Amino acid sequence: MRLSARLERSSVQDQRRHLRHSVHVGGGLGAPERPTSAITVVDLSTHGCGIELTSHVEAGARVWLKLPGLESWSARIVWEQDGRAGLAFDRSLHPSVVERYL
Repeated sequence: MRLSARLERSSVQDQRRHLRHSVHVGGGLGAPERPTSAITVVDLSTHGCGIELTSHVEAGARVWLKLPGLESWSARIVWEQDGRAGLAFDRSLHPSVVERYL
């Protein structure tokens, strides 16, 4: 089972169109119907990010990502599992913004 899970994760990463960079940045995640909660961004690209969080989110939900020094950025939750989630940004970040957090 461990091997198949590793292969599955690898194939998902291979399907990404944009390279994600490993980061460790504290931030916030908000939505219209709930208060902002603390999150940690664990990977980042111009088109999305992976986060760790302690609150539950639903795939498909519209959210706002808040990172230090960046205006709130609108996104959609693409997936959520075991305290992690993937976000797809509504507008891409400029590459220099991504570089700032590396």
